Amino acid sequence: MKKLLFIVVLNTFLGYSQSYSEATLDSLMAAFKTQKELQKAGTAREMGSYFKANSQYYKSIEYHLIARDILSKLKPKDPKTKLKNLAMCDINVGANYFLIGDHKKAMEYYINAYKIIPEDIDLLLNMQSVFSSQDNYEKAFFYAEKAMNVAQKTKNSSELDRIWSIKSDIYFNKKDSINGFKALEKSIEFSKNENDFEQLAITYTNYGDLLPDSKRKMDMYLKSKTLWDKYQPNNLLAISNGISIANFYRKMEDKPEMLKQNNISRNEAIQKAETLLLQQIENCKKINHKGKNLQYAMECLSYVYELKYDYKNAHKYFQDCVMIYDSLNSIDSKNKILNVEASFNISQKDKEIQFSQKLIQQEKKQKWFYIFGIGLLAIIGGLLFYQSSNRKKTNEKLQLLNAELDQANKTKTRFFSILNHDLRSPVSNLIHFLHLQKDSPELLDEETKSRMESKTISGAEDLLSSMEDILLWSKGQMENFKPQPKSIFVNQLFDDTKKVFSGYQKISFEYQNPENMELFTDENYLKTIIRNLTSNAVNIFTNTTNPKIIWKAWQENGTSYLSITDNGPGASEAQFRALYDDKEVVGIKSGLGLHLIRDLAKAIDCQVLVVSELEGGTTFTLKF
Repeated sequence: MKKLLFIVVLNTFLGYSQSYSEATLDSLMAAFKTQKELQKAGTAREMGSYFKANSQYYKSIEYHLIARDILSKLKPKDPKTKLKNLAMCDINVGANYFLIGDHKKAMEYYINAYKIIPEDIDLLLNMQSVFSSQDNYEKAFFYAEKAMNVAQKTKNSSELDRIWSIKSDIYFNKKDSINGFKALEKSIEFSKNENDFEQLAITYTNYGDLLPDSKRKMDMYLKSKTLWDKYQPNNLLAISNGISIANFYRKMEDKPEMLKQNNISRNEAIQKAETLLLQQIENCKKINHKGKNLQYAMECLSYVYELKYDYKNAHKYFQDCVMIYDSLNSIDSKNKILNVEASFNISQKDKEIQFSQKLIQQEKKQKWFYIFGIGLLAIIGGLLFYQSSNRKKTNEKLQLLNAELDQANKTKTRFFSILNHDLRSPVSNLIHFLHLQKDSPELLDEETKSRMESKTISGAEDLLSSMEDILLWSKGQMENFKPQPKSIFVNQLFDDTKKVFSGYQKISFEYQNPENMELFTDENYLKTIIRNLTSNAVNIFTNTTNPKIIWKAWQENGTSYLSITDNGPGASEAQFRALYDDKEVVGIKSGLGLHLIRDLAKAIDCQVLVVSELEGGTTFTLKF
């Protein structure tokens, strides 16, 4: 109940919307670049709301801080308006820190806002949420009571139902159920007086959650459903309420006393559960919701079909549930990577602010030197010279650090892109199969199991190969890491590479090395290059008849050459851009392979040439 109540408070205050899309973000970013400062601040806050709605909390903090920075530098006609807007930015930042779980940071920003707008009801309720989450119910009750006093003082009776509902939550957490239920009754009373159907529906649901399994519990759920059906049937809270009712019906099937209380048979209870769950799934589709509500509804429906001995539908909805679970995990993983990057940016901003503050302090110190007068001129001159010398050294150090930081940022961006693009898919497939094998092994026939095992093994092998490539590539980005050249036999190199692809029995591999050529280079670098080029060829043999790969080695005019030729469908020149363009982004269009080949070839002074014809195959040539 604690979580539900806070979300209601937070969403009301921040104007949370599920209508945000990537197109909205693109539009906001385009506008941000051309707007004046005041408009920029508003757009930055909108972008902050977008990222919060998509669970990218550090990114949201970053843009709310940008808005705050812009507002702090403006000189409006009305200083009070400026202060209030700054307080709003602080509240938004604090709300994001709360969702991250950094309660200390959240309270710091809430207190900043509190100094400006101490009687803002939403702020007071957000502050109580921090203390509730820390089990400090005395402090939580203090701020909830303060919010109620403000509402009564300003005659804002529309807020009293929400405040009473929050106070009930605090009472229950304090194990004071008597006052908890009294507070819920008060919330219901004020909701009815103000015609606040949404809060009334929420309170009915919360009331039902706190009651033991009984007819009264069901009555509360049904009262909530009646309100949602009348006013907002597609609201996520309405859908959640419908799922709760369906699950309650499902649990009745083996509890005769509950069936008797609710005057319903076992089959009727199961049928009602099925109908309600199908309805909630349809409501989710109407609003394009693919989150946890839909996942839970499908999971419950799978159990219902098991009770009906309809194992076909039980299996279907369980699979759908697993797919949504994997999708949510994938999105969560992506958001974690983006949050790490945003967190880094925020950290850099903090360092910049600290540095600016130090410079300001230094400038203040300089003013005192001029107060001493002519008598201390010589001393002042010496101090200024010393300061100038130190500043020069500091600037030189800063320039060096900035250059290093820029390089680190580029490496970081490339590495995050690799993780996001090249590792997600095999890991997701592995997790999907393991979940199915653990939770419902009986649902997998031998053919399906064999197929999924093969797919999982292949994905794991690809993952291992990618991890080896990433390790080698990341080492290449480290300072002082250099290739270790030595004399190697090309025949041995080809033999080792052929073993890697021994599982591809339908593909013909051969090599031509009439001169038994020997090269002086880094063996690991060259192996990785040849393996990746061969892997690229193998992956495009989807519809190729009699696929064939030829490795060839020869010397000409004192220059050594290695080539990898396939009879695949070929490709356009643009698809090989990553081999020559250092600015091509890793992991988005071309993956890690071509970038790895480019970087490793450059490290061992090897030139990569490519000739490709549509439907005519492709030849990669390494020139030493």
